[in-house]
Amino acid sequence: MGLSLDQVFELIDKVVIYLSQDSWMDKWKIQKGLFYYLWLYSIHKKIDFNEIIKKIEIHPDKQGPYSIAIDGEVESLIKDGYLEVRNPDSKDILVKASRRGRDNYLGDISEDEEAYLSSIKDLVEKLESDQVIFFIYFNPYIPNEIKDYFISKSEIKGNLLRYKDRYIKKLLDTNIIDEITANKINKLASKPI
Repeated sequence: MGLSLDQVFELIDKVVIYLSQDSWMDKWKIQKGLFYYLWLYSIHKKIDFNEIIKKIEIHPDKQGPYSIAIDGEVESLIKDGYLEVRNPDSKDILVKASRRGRDNYLGDISEDEEAYLSSIKDLVEKLESDQVIFFIYFNPYIPNEIKDYFISKSEIKGNLLRYKDRYIKKLLDTNIIDEITANKINKLASKPI
């Protein structure tokens, strides 16, 4: 079973509104949260994640996985009044779901979606942008062929590896991961890329 482009954009809209419903969120964190959500969604629904990557053209960027299509969809949500914006002239634009956005998108979230979304929201609220990238790039449960493609193109991989102990400690301190996952991440981050 695949997803149409319209279905992918419906998911994007819902995730953007959910992640930004309580606090201001930078657009880079939203990109990363969406990447992780779409991967979890693809596993749950038995959809090829690479199909989703191709549909919305997620590609490696110096700041982590990035999609012009996602960025454009966020801009549409702003234009249509579903997102409020802070610092519109800055490169670090912050967005937050408006009342209209929350009313329109959050009413029909299933229990499964809620479980995934709340854990991702927790992740992006507790961590800085580079910490989220570290979590995604060295997540032992995301297939290597997906991670390796994005890591190999990243301009910040050197810093991620240099400060891996600090990142792992933060993930443990915020209860994003447990000791078993921390050990797996440490092994992955210790291998040459």
